[in-house]
Order: sequence, then structure tokens, then C-alpha cells
Amino acid sequence: MDPSQGLEQYIGRMVQDARLALVLEAKREGKTKQEPWTQAFVATRTYTSQSRISEVETGEVPPDTDLARKLETTLGLPHDALVNLVRILNQENVNDYAKPYIRRLPEATMLYDFGLIVPGLLQTPGYARALVLAGQAGDPTRIKQIVEQRMERARRVLDTEQPPWLTAIIYEAVLHCDMGDPDAAREQLEHLLKAQERPNISVRVLPYAAAIVSGSFTLLTLGSNRRAVYTEGFETGNYSEESTSVMKYQRVYDRLAEEALTARQSHGLINDALKRFK
Repeated sequence: MDPSQGLEQYIGRMVQDARLALVLEAKREGKTKQEPWTQAFVATRTYTSQSRISEVETGEVPPDTDLARKLETTLGLPHDALVNLVRILNQENVNDYAKPYIRRLPEATMLYDFGLIVPGLLQTPGYARALVLAGQAGDPTRIKQIVEQRMERARRVLDTEQPPWLTAIIYEAVLHCDMGDPDAAREQLEHLLKAQERPNISVRVLPYAAAIVSGSFTLLTLGSNRRAVYTEGFETGNYSEESTSVMKYQRVYDRLAEEALTARQSHGLINDALKRFK
């Protein structure tokens, strides 16, 4: 295996070589009928599809960390052998300006987000895919990879024993945009309602009548009460822990929060938006 060919291909060859080694072992022990170790067989063991295993082995679409962990267990690979490679790959595929933000996210104890779209941590796969398709013309397998990485990031931040407090202010237009995929839009609204049931998540809607700002930004509270701000636009962004930048965006966020509906009012508005799909 030559890592210079690309980390995706390196990961794929590692998985394929481990699987084929088990094929040879099964033949030697006469277990080919019970344990054929085909791609389809590995797929059933990892709760995925044969085509997904094929994508991994060819390097077309690498696994996310969840699938990587299952492959390690199924194929008898050393603990974290695949997972760590996938994490490195995920960092490589993030735009340079976003890397400090992505690294800091798991440390955050509080997150305050504003955007003209649903924030990444609360997006569903269908909604994220529609956004990526709108903003990136290119290889469809690359789009699939970006979406998987985004979902994995949300799990790593929110599905923990001590998840951060997250308050998201979203513009009302988000509730009425079908993204060219009504099913994805409906699932996203339902996901927002479900997210609000968590004690650490608050979703508030900024009504049409309120003044808005362009782009999106997130305020982070980190360990030792350090604070940071991450701003993002189309193909551009900036991460800063300078107090002047943080306070500037804190003031903007406070003004937006004054105009936003309460979480209870927002819940009702999201419910009303869902009615168009019934």
C-alpha cells in the first residue's frame, strides 16, 4: 500500500487486504461456505450495503468513523487503525479556514449560532446534501463524503455524556424553503422539533420583520472560559479567539436574540410550517 496514492485509496487497500486475508484463512480452514468474507458478507456484519463496502475498498468514498470502527471489529484490524486515518482524512478535506473551528468544537461547553440556514450540527443528511449540491458542482462521491463527515461531526459534538449548550437562531425563511426536495425539508423540520426536546438545545426563529445580517457565525465558550467566534460565508470563513472580535459578534447576537421568537413560539411556528406537507 502506497499512501502517496491518496489516503482514501490507502484506507481502501487496508480494508480490502484485511478482508482478502480472511478469505484465504477461511479457505485454509475449509470455512468458505459459512464465512465467505465477500463484500456482501462484510456488509451484513457492519450493517451497511455491499455497494458501500465496494466504495470503501476502491477509495471512491471512504468510511465515516462509525463504519471504520465496525470494519476494525469485523476484519480484526487493530483498535483505531482505521478510525485515526479517517479522522486525519476528515481534517484534510476541511477548508483551511474552518480547521481551527472544527478542532475546537468538541471542546465547546456553549455554542450560540446564527445563520440563514439550519446550522450544521442540526442538519439532517438530506438537508445537508441539498445545501452541498447547491454550493458545489463536482464529483457526486465528494458530496456524499462531505455529508457523512458533517453527520459524524454532529454526533461527536452532541451525542456525548456532557454535550454543549446550543442555542441556534435561524431565519424564518428557512422554515419555508423546500431546497428542491420536499421530503428533505419535511425531515429537517421534524428534526428541529426533536432537537428542541433535548434539554441542552434551544432553537429560536428570527421573524421576517426583523433585521438580519449576511452569512453566519457561531460563538463558542471553551475550557477555562475562553471564548471564540467563527464566521462563514460562501467559500470563506474566519476563526478568532481575540476578545475584540468575540465581543463584536456577541453584540450582534444579542440584538438578533432580542428580535427572535422564544423557543416555545418557535416550536409553534415550526409546527405550522410542517402542515404544508400534510
